[in-house]
Amino acid sequence: MACNNASPVKAEKNNILKTEHFTIHFTELDSANIGEVADSLENHYDAIVTSLQSSDMPMVYVNFYSKIEDLREAVKEVEPNLTDFAIGLAISVSEIHMLSPNHEGLEFQNMVKNTIHEFVHCVSLNINPEFANNPRWLWESVAQYKSNQLINPKFLGYLLEQTPPSINDLNQFTNMYMYEVGYVVSEYLVATYGESILNKLIANNGDIESTLEMNEEEFTQAWFAFVKEKYEL
Repeated sequence: MACNNASPVKAEKNNILKTEHFTIHFTELDSANIGEVADSLENHYDAIVTSLQSSDMPMVYVNFYSKIEDLREAVKEVEPNLTDFAIGLAISVSEIHMLSPNHEGLEFQNMVKNTIHEFVHCVSLNINPEFANNPRWLWESVAQYKSNQLINPKFLGYLLEQTPPSINDLNQFTNMYMYEVGYVVSEYLVATYGESILNKLIANNGDIESTLEMNEEEFTQAWFAFVKEKYEL
């Protein structure tokens, strides 16, 4: 549903835009297009909450920053060692901190998707408060999938070489694998087991063996077989 609440012009005085489900604190960089960001969040809200079978969500506070230093300062008590490639994070079921979608060097539409990505994390935490990066592969996979952040597998050399990353690889913070294959991992899960599988796995912290009746190696082989067929690798 479209956002029909206060316009960015009315909210600009205090740099706050409130919608039905979000309170957005934005920067001067965002004054011209904060309404588009809000609309995107609201337009995805129902589909994400419903498909993940979440209970009612609290108001979600989205905080944008014009400088990386300000972002790091805002989250230092939760994440004192924010990685160099981090552009935002959800720190609770109701709180997101992000670089401005209009930050120099960042692409606006990608940042809108990244904001939706962080909202998916909030919804996941509403299902299971202990889920944050536990496990990392599923935490990021669900967010990549629900924010439609697909990277075509044909662009990933290691998949073309028939060497998919293991679950252990996907759980590491030192590589970008989960941001590259996260979408297709959840795509495989939903295509094979139905939409409710994501809720089940979130709820039990990605317990593959009890939920899917396969071990981690078998799971890797299964999602990669799906990807090879669908994307003709």
